[in-house]
Amino acid sequence: MSEQTITSTPVSAPDVLMNQPLTRVMDVDIESTILEPVSHNYSTNTGGTTVFQLPAKGVLRARDALLRFSLTSLEANGSNAYNFAVGGAGCINRITAKIGGTIASQSVRAAHYLNIKQNFMSQDKKEGVIDGRHCSSHNVELNVASGKIANTNTDLSYHQLYNPECDQVKGFGNSYNSTANNRHQVQISKCLSSNVGQSPEIAVRLGDLFEIFDENDLPTFAMAQVEIIIEWNPAGLIGGQAANKLENPLIDSLIPDAAVNAAPALQQLGTVTMDLPTMLLDFIHYPEEERQKISNAIASPGGMRLDFSEVLYTRGVNPTATATGQISSQHILGMALKEVKKIYIAKNYDQFNTTGNTELNADFNGIKTHRNILYNQFKSQQIPGESWNIFINNNRLYDRDISNPLVQHDYLSQCRTNFRVPASYYDTSNYNPLSNRILLDREYGSGVIGADLINAGMSKRYLAGSTNYIGINLDKYNNLGSVVGNGMRIGSSPIVFDYNRLAIAANGAENGGHLASVNLDFYIAYRRSLIIRPLGADVSDA
Repeated sequence: MSEQTITSTPVSAPDVLMNQPLTRVMDVDIESTILEPVSHNYSTNTGGTTVFQLPAKGVLRARDALLRFSLTSLEANGSNAYNFAVGGAGCINRITAKIGGTIASQSVRAAHYLNIKQNFMSQDKKEGVIDGRHCSSHNVELNVASGKIANTNTDLSYHQLYNPECDQVKGFGNSYNSTANNRHQVQISKCLSSNVGQSPEIAVRLGDLFEIFDENDLPTFAMAQVEIIIEWNPAGLIGGQAANKLENPLIDSLIPDAAVNAAPALQQLGTVTMDLPTMLLDFIHYPEEERQKISNAIASPGGMRLDFSEVLYTRGVNPTATATGQISSQHILGMALKEVKKIYIAKNYDQFNTTGNTELNADFNGIKTHRNILYNQFKSQQIPGESWNIFINNNRLYDRDISNPLVQHDYLSQCRTNFRVPASYYDTSNYNPLSNRILLDREYGSGVIGADLINAGMSKRYLAGSTNYIGINLDKYNNLGSVVGNGMRIGSSPIVFDYNRLAIAANGAENGGHLASVNLDFYIAYRRSLIIRPLGADVSDA
C-alpha cells in the first residue's frame, strides 16, 4: 500500500464528510445510481475479479453503498444454501479501494472479519437485517421436548436452544413438523436455484467491509478516479468430491448427520455461476458553498486529510503435537510506529496438513471441533485448555495469562459493544457435555434420553464453541473513532502474542483427537490518514 511523507500540513475534512450529525440545516439533493462493473469474471473453480469505477459526482454516502450479486447453482435446484455465519458475503475474499491508482484501503479475508463485526450487533438486527441481506442464519429458538410434558421429567436439558435452519424439531407447541421426526433442511428462500434469475440476491454494505467507508463519506466530485476491486472466493470444484468440501461459501441445504468421529455424508459440490454484480450508490449533492469548502481543502498545498481505520491481516500457527500436552507458541505481529486500535484473533484447527486431515471429523463430547459443515471457514473454534497474553511496547498487557472464557468475552466486548451470541456458541465450559445440552443435541431429540440418531440435533454439534473470538481493545475511547491519538502508538518493539493450548490425543469414542496445529488469524485495526489531492491520494501513518 502506498505511503508518502507529509511535507505540508493537510487540511482537516469538512464536517459534512465525517458521518456525524450536523449542527446546521441545509438543503441537499440525493441521487441514486445503479453501477455496473467495467470488468468482471468468475469461475466456480478459481474465483474471479470484479472492478467498479465510481462516477465523479457529488459526495458518496459511502457506508450505505451496496454491492449486489446472485449465484446460480450448477447442481439440482435447491440443493445448495449459503453458510450460516456470513451467508453470501462469504463469496468476497479481498476488496480494495484505489484512488488515482493508489491503494487507499484494502480488506483481506473480508468475510471472516465481517463475521467478527456483525456479532457485536443485536440479535434482532442479525436476524431481521443481516440475514435478509446476506442469506445467513442467526435465528435462535427454544424447544421444549414433548417428552418433558408426557413424562413430567424435571431435567432442564429438555429446554434446548436451536437454530431452526439446521433443526426443524418435533417438539411441544411447534406448529410445523409435529407428526414427523426432526428434519434438517435449510429453508428454500436461502437456497440457490438452478434457474438463472431465481436465486436469492445478496446485498453487502461496503461500510461492513471497509472501515474507511464506515467512517467517512467520499467527495468523489473532486477526487481522482475511485475504483473498487473485488476478488471473489472460489466455490465448488467441478469434477471434485463433495466429501472434500472444506472452504466454500455454500453448504448442503439438506444437512447430513454423521456418526461420532465420522465424516458427514455431504452430497453437493457447491458449484455455481455468478451473474453480473452491480453497486447501488447514493450521492449527496450539497449546496455550492459546501462543495467549495471541500474543493478548497483538496486543492490546499497539503491536501485534505481523512482519518480512518485500516485492518491488517496476518496468520500464525500453533504447531502440531505428537502427544497429549501443553503446546505454546509466540507470534511476532510487528506494527512498529503505527497507532493500533484493536486486535481480533480467530482460532481453528488446520484441516489440510496430515494430522489435521486425519482428525478432520473429530468429535469432542458430541461437538465437531475441526470441520464445520454449517460455517465452513467462517468461524473461530474454542480450543481446549487455551490461554494467551500479549506484549506491547515490551510490557505485558495483562498481569496474568487470560484463560477464563468469561474474562476473554469481557475484553472482546470492550472493542465495540457487547459481543452478542448465545453463551454456548462462545463458551463450551471446556466441552462439558452437560452444560452444552442447552443446545439441541443427539440425546433429547423427541424426549427420549439416549442416542437418538433419527432425531439427532445439529445445533450443538456444529454451533457450540464456534464463535470464540479473542478481542483486545487499545482505543482510549471507542466513540472517538479514528481521531489521532485515540489508539496506542507502538514503539520500535513489535507486538508479541503468546498462545498456549492443550493438545489431546484420541482417547475413546467421544474424543477423536486434537493434536493438529491451530491456525491463528489476526485482524489488526490501526489508524491511517488518507490525504486527498486533486490528482490522486497518499496514505500515511502519521
